[in-house]
Amino acid sequence: MAALRVLIVESASRDGQRLLDAIQGGTTVIEGCLVADPEILASRLQAEQWDAFVLSCTLPELPALDAMALFRKQAPAVPVILSIERGAMDFPFELLENGACDFVFKSNPSRLLAVIERECAKSSLSRAGQEDVAGTIDSLPASEGIARFQQLSSNLPECYWLADAETRAITFISAGYEHIWGQHVDALYADYRDCLTYVHEADRERVADAMQAHREGGLDIRFRVLRPGDGLRWLHARNFPVRSEGGKVLSVGGVATDITGQLASKLNLSYYTHFDALTALPNQWMFYDQVQRMIALSRRSGLPLSVMVVDVDRFHEVNQALGYAAGNELLRQMAGRLSGSLRESDYLCRLGGDVFGILLPELADSQQAGIVARRIIETLIMPVRVAGQDVFATASIGIGFYPQDGQEVHELLSNAQLAGAQAKQQGRNSYQTYSSGMQDHMRERMFLEIDLRNATLCEEFVLYFQPKVSCADGRMTGVEALLRWKHPRRGIVSPDQFIPLLEETGLIVQVGRWVLEEACRHAVEWQRAGLNMPSVSVNLSARQLQSETLLADVATTLEETGLPPSCLDLEITESMLMHNAETAIRTLSALKKMGVTISLDDFGTGYSSLAYLKRFPLDAVKVDRSFVQDIAADSDDASITRAVITMAHHLKLKVVAEGVETPEQLALLISHQCDVIQGYFFSRPLPADQMTSVLLADQRLPSNHLNTGSRKPMALFVAVTGFDEVISWLGSEGHRVCAVPDVAGATQWLSGNLVDVLVCGAPRKGFDSAALIRLAGELQPRCERILLADSRQWSRKSVAELSGSGLVHRLIHLPVEPDAFQRIVDEALTRRHISEEYSRLSHEVEVVERQLVQAEEDRRRLSDENMALQAQERQGYRVLQEVLTALPTPVIGVDVDGWVALLNEAAIHRFAERGIAPGVALSGVLPELSEDLAGGRVSIDGIDYCCTSQRIGMASQAEGRLFLLTEIGNRT
Repeated sequence: MAALRVLIVESASRDGQRLLDAIQGGTTVIEGCLVADPEILASRLQAEQWDAFVLSCTLPELPALDAMALFRKQAPAVPVILSIERGAMDFPFELLENGACDFVFKSNPSRLLAVIERECAKSSLSRAGQEDVAGTIDSLPASEGIARFQQLSSNLPECYWLADAETRAITFISAGYEHIWGQHVDALYADYRDCLTYVHEADRERVADAMQAHREGGLDIRFRVLRPGDGLRWLHARNFPVRSEGGKVLSVGGVATDITGQLASKLNLSYYTHFDALTALPNQWMFYDQVQRMIALSRRSGLPLSVMVVDVDRFHEVNQALGYAAGNELLRQMAGRLSGSLRESDYLCRLGGDVFGILLPELADSQQAGIVARRIIETLIMPVRVAGQDVFATASIGIGFYPQDGQEVHELLSNAQLAGAQAKQQGRNSYQTYSSGMQDHMRERMFLEIDLRNATLCEEFVLYFQPKVSCADGRMTGVEALLRWKHPRRGIVSPDQFIPLLEETGLIVQVGRWVLEEACRHAVEWQRAGLNMPSVSVNLSARQLQSETLLADVATTLEETGLPPSCLDLEITESMLMHNAETAIRTLSALKKMGVTISLDDFGTGYSSLAYLKRFPLDAVKVDRSFVQDIAADSDDASITRAVITMAHHLKLKVVAEGVETPEQLALLISHQCDVIQGYFFSRPLPADQMTSVLLADQRLPSNHLNTGSRKPMALFVAVTGFDEVISWLGSEGHRVCAVPDVAGATQWLSGNLVDVLVCGAPRKGFDSAALIRLAGELQPRCERILLADSRQWSRKSVAELSGSGLVHRLIHLPVEPDAFQRIVDEALTRRHISEEYSRLSHEVEVVERQLVQAEEDRRRLSDENMALQAQERQGYRVLQEVLTALPTPVIGVDVDGWVALLNEAAIHRFAERGIAPGVALSGVLPELSEDLAGGRVSIDGIDYCCTSQRIGMASQAEGRLFLLTEIGNRT
């Protein structure tokens, strides 16, 4: 093989010699020449042939752009590699965009030889393609026919396809397409011409013309494609017709084979065996071999050794946003920057995809490795210019040390990759060294996943049920079905541990289907037992909502279990909805048409848009427990909850509060007109048998917590003395009255009961009326608060602040006449009763409005179904008329009253003299016919008939009867 001739354009002799040394000593024979003078460069370009140029970006005598122009003029087909200084302020983006193939750092030119070999190999392949490639390689085997083609499986590396002969649309393509082209098949199914997008520009027109000329078979062509990540690849494609028994071409089959390796072998290009075609770095095989060698050396000499795995963050997003070509350019530039961040003794490779491996000899501890990792992170964080855009790429780095993190190459690299995954989980753009705890966590996760898969087979999942209770009457409105895992060794496993694994493994669809079936089955059993079970709620996962089988699963479950659709409530989270809002709207609308209800779970924790929220076909929102748990202590949470309830009611939605655990939380929620509560205050999640006991006992919320129309208003007197007669009179008038001497007693009452009016005694030593007023404002904000104060206390700062803050609704100056005091409290109780009654009625109106909206939706749905049914019946009636008209024997149809409603042509012609016609009584024109003649004989006008009579009718019409008269002499 002839030597490769490389011209190095460099003025600094030290840098030039370093570049010359870097390209010597490899398996490829390279003749290097160093030149710096522009005139000498021009003459040598004109007089000699070169295989590659290495151009310095810092020539004082010759600007790099001028040198690039000279190369394009005199040697346009020769690849140009840039040599740049580490830490250069101006990265040569312009040169890369104007034809330069790659770059290396002068401080570490170890990658230069591989880059030169890669570019020269590309040039050889390109020249081979411009000549007759068929003469350089053997022809590949031809197809063995249709039968053989149908037996080929998608596991073979070749790409097989079938296309419709007329439309040319792809009807089948094997998995080999993604392996050979490097593209997903979805776009090809949508448009058969998508494959041409990735054909090399120089071959694209030739391939398109050949495909057009050989639409029905006979294609035999070799061409190049630009595959993401691997650069240039050579393919050999053929097609053949698939004919019917009559010889008509129905489909066109084809096969494409990657022949890059064969072509490279024929051209003696060993580069592709050992190096990555895109980045010119050693490939995975070479890296594993080098690490194995260094491990063997380390065993003998005791020298330290470490490896790094560098995983580019969010590389998939770059591919999606800018295209695969931009992704390739990003990887190529990152390879150059990584090599420039390392010592010459370090060994860099591309393990595959967006992952690089680094071998670091003589690196002993995590501190030294951290220095290298931080230098890499700082280097990569600089912008990279791809497709005319500045892209900021980061990387997650995992580090492993020999021998403590692995005794052999696969173990060492596996543990380094595990550390990299940990760095990615902790926020990316960072590094982690391997620790045994990571392995333990991974092993624990693996065993948990194995047990989880077995759990679906061994029926270890069980359902627990948590009641949901009405804030209006305290009765249960339904239950929520909650999944639990009853592990044979671990016991009950928390959903937080296994639900994410179910999502990740895809088992959530199968398990979710089981949950749906079990929940509906239990609900039906409770209903058939006569227990109060209005509805059962089932949580849907994100994967279930995206599953194509969800609608069929719900419909099948309702049909098989017999649960009415209105008794099934499906809960989804707002983050699930916003992930793909338009698709979610279509899916939920289809579910609503079935008659099920939809609840929005964990409301307030996601990022849902109100513009979308009003478009979702929802029935209820569930306030997340994170707001409810601090509602009694945090005014912000109370305000948020009140705003959510108000907004939901205005949108005609029911409100369910989760995580209600204390009387204080319940009191606030009821005062804010919450519809339903759910939480430990009423009941923990229970297994099915215990839930049955709760239903049998008809357990309800305590009546003293409820705000019903029959509840009498209540006044709480705290530390009020001298008004015993007033308190007694209020009780005799039907008001509920309670008197307590101190703050402790008041707190207990405020926590456990609804208080309409609070009368607080005058401030004094040992009694902090201000603290009590503030507590009442937090626990029961709708309570009317009255404070007593004498002339000495009017001027006190605490009383003035309470009066000005709005926490005190009325301040009574002592002394006060009992009659006046009695009238003030009585008016306050009456006012609160009227206000509460108005709020209750308003809330009931909202509930009725929601029910009316639901009823209107049901009416519209039933009306549409009825119209569709009537249209179907009318269509059936028209078909029946056409069939009867074509019959040669008389057919007569009568309605339930005996009036002729249907006649065919044969009946009209045969009995015209009798005066038969639609709208006349059958008994008046053909008295011979009656219901008793079914299957009998009848004689009409001297002709004997066999009369067949059949009762008929449609769902929307009254029944009638159809007579078919067959002349006996004509029976066959």
